[in-house]
Amino acid sequence: MEEKFRQKQVQLDADSSTGKIKIEKLCSLIENHPYKEDVYKMFDIDGIRNEYISIDFVDLIYKKVNHYITKYRRYKIIAQTKDIDVYEEVISGSSDTNIVFNFEEYVEIDEIKVNLKTIALYDSKNTFLDEYAMTKYANNLFKIGQASLANYNVQYFKEMAKNTDGYNKEKSYRLVEHENVNYLRGITSTRYYEYGIDFTFVVGMLSLHKNMKANHGIEYKIKNVAISESKLEMIVSEKHIKDAGKFGYVSTAVKITTNDLGTGSLNFVNVINVMQKDSTGFYLIPKKNSIVENSSLVINHNTKPENVFTALKDLDGILNTADSFIEELNAVKTIKTPDELRVKILAKIQSPRSSFKSIKKLSDIFGRKIDNEVSNFKKLLEMCNKAEELNIEYDLKDKLRYIISDIILYGKHRDN
Repeated sequence: MEEKFRQKQVQLDADSSTGKIKIEKLCSLIENHPYKEDVYKMFDIDGIRNEYISIDFVDLIYKKVNHYITKYRRYKIIAQTKDIDVYEEVISGSSDTNIVFNFEEYVEIDEIKVNLKTIALYDSKNTFLDEYAMTKYANNLFKIGQASLANYNVQYFKEMAKNTDGYNKEKSYRLVEHENVNYLRGITSTRYYEYGIDFTFVVGMLSLHKNMKANHGIEYKIKNVAISESKLEMIVSEKHIKDAGKFGYVSTAVKITTNDLGTGSLNFVNVINVMQKDSTGFYLIPKKNSIVENSSLVINHNTKPENVFTALKDLDGILNTADSFIEELNAVKTIKTPDELRVKILAKIQSPRSSFKSIKKLSDIFGRKIDNEVSNFKKLLEMCNKAEELNIEYDLKDKLRYIISDIILYGKHRDN
């Protein structure tokens, strides 16, 4: 994948941030969003547009989101299988040989258009080929330089689609235009709702602002962010910390994510920010059946807009849960065997099918034996701190958080 489409970690530089943003300016991100009016109504934007949201780094992330929605134009078209050709070609403006989707006829909004070339991005090529159970076969043909044979197979099914309704599927093709080149991001059903990084960031910040107004003394800090034109993942933590005994100090945090191409359109997940002295801390993610009553809010891509705004009203239940989390931490029985937990984490990292096995720094962190006594549990937490601070791909880091969370809290890795 080209570098400009990779999700990148944002460097949170305090010298580059005022830690506040005017609501009117924040909402400029959704000026052209289809659900702008719904957001304005839900949060009474006309009544609070001159207020300022004070959350550390909020202005810095605003600039990042604004960059992506300005430089990357996201849009969708509707097309039928009979009107799509797939082949290999070098496209002007791109550095590599690409898999091209040529839409001979398509619908954009209400207008019928013709002849649009797009470069396959993310998993769009495989999604298309999966319809014919030929993904592995076709990909191998592209790999060995037999792209024309792969196209021959596509043409065969295309002709069948012209003559047989069962093969002619109408789907939504989600595109992005960047530097005058069109890319195909994903293929979905026509009943697929995309909310985007702009909507997610604005709604997330407005929800936290509303919570701070209702709970005087609560303050938030954005601790971790990764972003691309299709994905936003950030962790926002309360500044106020509480004593959690053997775990050190903790604060409530919320992980806010959107993935235009994944299974969850909008996710708000309650997490624990665990901090040791002189460290940035790490994050524990409880299971859904946690003692915390409302540990997550997951809004899928097939959720209608009106139901999204109904669900968002329950977001307050995910915030301000530090006391419940401390109760859950105090109930953890695994802290008597810190080295056993270290070994389990190391085993998950080094397993033959692990995504982490090539990251030597990670294995080095958990490779050092610690005494298996409660008094040395702090050493395991320090290892987790160091793992969180590693500069590794964001998706891998989030996967590591789940592994560490499950093993420390429950003694084993969850199956799902």
